Amino acid sequence: SLVNGAHLTTDVNDILEDPDIDIVVEVIGGEDPAFDYIKRALEHKKYVVTANKELIAKHKKTFFDLAKENHVDIFFEASVGGGIPIIKSFKVGYSANEIESVYGILNGTTNFILTKLFEDNQEFNHVLAQAQELGFAEADPTADVSGLDAAYKIVILTAVALKRNIQIEDIYYEGIDEIQLKDIQYLDEFGYRVRLIAKAKHVNDDHVFVAVYPTAIPSDHPLAMVRNEFNAVYSTGNMVGESMVYGKGAGSLPTGSAVMSDILDIAFDIYTHQSRRNLETHLQSANVVSIDENETKFYLRLLVKDAPGVLEEVSAQFKLADVSIKQFLQKESTKGEAQIVLITDIVKESKFNDIKSALLRLDVVTTIDSTIRVGL
Repeated sequence: SLVNGAHLTTDVNDILEDPDIDIVVEVIGGEDPAFDYIKRALEHKKYVVTANKELIAKHKKTFFDLAKENHVDIFFEASVGGGIPIIKSFKVGYSANEIESVYGILNGTTNFILTKLFEDNQEFNHVLAQAQELGFAEADPTADVSGLDAAYKIVILTAVALKRNIQIEDIYYEGIDEIQLKDIQYLDEFGYRVRLIAKAKHVNDDHVFVAVYPTAIPSDHPLAMVRNEFNAVYSTGNMVGESMVYGKGAGSLPTGSAVMSDILDIAFDIYTHQSRRNLETHLQSANVVSIDENETKFYLRLLVKDAPGVLEEVSAQFKLADVSIKQFLQKESTKGEAQIVLITDIVKESKFNDIKSALLRLDVVTTIDSTIRVGL
């Protein structure tokens, strides 16, 4: 049927088997039936434009190989960073570089929540409800809040920027649901802002470290200035050095902008020559370093007995493990208990977990209420 002069069909075969159609756009979302439609479109020698982060993260190698076989390409700018042209930046703008590391704020929902926690002094559940009212968070915000959405996106950026093929199952991801207003305020006193950071970096020729977790970053770092629903990708290249791309990370218009820019990019080339610059034809496999091997500073909030000698007992556990405490504050005391917060020097995660276990065995420590990784 015709709608405003355009043919409308509910049968995907009408599109896949029409030789006059050069570009297929998939914005269904999810894995099924979108995977089958994209696969068949490529097999029918059609260029594909998609916004489907889950599919690209899981099946990128399959799609790249199929596109190469059939002399077409698959474009997926809208799958990461909404309207920010981050895929094109790595494919074209930074193509003379070896990208060494990528740090991204890749989820607008969680960034909105973390911004409002700090700026409005409100607790997590209140801010989440506000984000849902404004349309920045889904009715079921699990994928965003758990870090899964950002995890899919950093798997894609690992392929595009680091040229490494890894899977979502390989990486550690952690969300923001444990972050409390109190921790954001204490970290502000130490000079930090909390952001959900997705990171990917080269460790050596065949190892990468890729993870997503809340990170306390210095408040003067460019990523700390990224507020509300905005996204940003901060990367280091061997020639260009440090750079950041910033913009609206979600929403129908920014996403539509990214989809249309891919369609136009293909259309510019399709009748003059075949472009396949988007393809990762040398996507290498890589081992992902375990989170236990990650080395970082840690913020720690403890509830302890308010008694003489407690601080010495706590600091003795760090001294035994040969880990320095960089910053230390004693906070409010109530009913014979006190809260203390500290930031450690850089320590391996496995060693830090041992220190936490040792602290919990002390009679003077009631609970460990919060741990947040510090620094990129």
